[in-house]
Amino acid sequence: MYKKIISILVLTSCLVAQSSYDYAYGLEINADGRDTLSRVNIPNDVYLRTLSPSLEDVAIFNKNDQAVAFSFIGTKRAKDITQEIPATLYFINKKNSNTANNESMYTYTYFIELSNKTEYPSFFNLNWESSDYNWEAKANINIQLSNSGNISAANGVLLAELKDVSDESSLRISEIVLRDYSYYSNIKGWQLVITSDVEIPKITSVEAYTKEQYIDQSFVALDAEYKETINNSIVYEFQSIQPVESVFINLRQSNLILPLTLFYKDSSKDKWVKFDGRIVNEDADIKLQKTVFAKEFMLKTNGGFNNIPQFTVYRKRIDIVFNSANNAPFVLAYGSFGAKALGLPESDFLSGIDIDDIPIVNTGNFVKLGEEKALETKIEEKNRVPEWAIWIALVLGVAFLVFLAYKLSKELKSS
Repeated sequence: MYKKIISILVLTSCLVAQSSYDYAYGLEINADGRDTLSRVNIPNDVYLRTLSPSLEDVAIFNKNDQAVAFSFIGTKRAKDITQEIPATLYFINKKNSNTANNESMYTYTYFIELSNKTEYPSFFNLNWESSDYNWEAKANINIQLSNSGNISAANGVLLAELKDVSDESSLRISEIVLRDYSYYSNIKGWQLVITSDVEIPKITSVEAYTKEQYIDQSFVALDAEYKETINNSIVYEFQSIQPVESVFINLRQSNLILPLTLFYKDSSKDKWVKFDGRIVNEDADIKLQKTVFAKEFMLKTNGGFNNIPQFTVYRKRIDIVFNSANNAPFVLAYGSFGAKALGLPESDFLSGIDIDDIPIVNTGNFVKLGEEKALETKIEEKNRVPEWAIWIALVLGVAFLVFLAYKLSKELKSS
């Protein structure tokens, strides 16, 4: 219990120790203060103008210029992956019969078999044969699962308008989405039956596809600024160090193939470090083996560049979840030389909370805060009380408060 009290007091002392004017820039947050928690997508300008690669010089302040509790969270996105499953189409038969109204009815029966019996398709693509005559039909398309030798579990019946005209403005069913019967075992294949009021072309082949969804880390794209050209090398830079996960290079010229060597460094004093070399045809998307912390990049080639290539880096996208109850409006402050990291661990601050249920709010107008003064080393820092002395005094003060609380509880019990 005492440890929890101490941690809360220390946290509170850290939050009140700073002002929004200790930061250079700010953005209004469009939160009205009615929700307990709110979520903000960090704009690109924040990534570009913070001094810390891990965004330690980012904070949120309320209308009273008090820092509010917040946590950084990584953002995810759902991504669909489609893969083809080799499939074989068998034409079974074609029948012509009469309806009760003595009208002709044509029935085409096919069987679709997959080479991989362990995968269940999400949809089929149908390829029709070409015709040398115009036709128009009303058709029922019925596809059923063939399970252990029996035709069962209809996947769906589709009433379709099938048309074919000689100018190739054709309307044919090309995709059939299947219901999920992936839990069936011993799947032999699918029976496809098309019933039409007129004679129609046959289906020549079919492709089967499986679609899976997985959660992927989302990234933010940041364009590096052109700095200078040295011989056959082009130098780019950012205002601050960026944690780079991948690089995209656009040569901005078609039919151009160049051998490129890529270098980086995290400050102007460091030596260039090579991290990739390749032949580039118009553009290149380069995934890095590990995160590179860099402020400057250099492209080197044997020949010159006709245009300045576009150099884009990708870093992990981060959101902020903050305590938005009361005391609106709020300001997202960023860019500071001496600010302390105020972000709380996600595991503590958002324990037991579903992130998807937190409402997303947007940033608004730009706000001038401490500006350039917040980005400079303050002279008075050299003469101020050492930080370790402040922490010792803080801990002693907290210990004294805990001692008083202990004495008070004893007196209450004795009385």
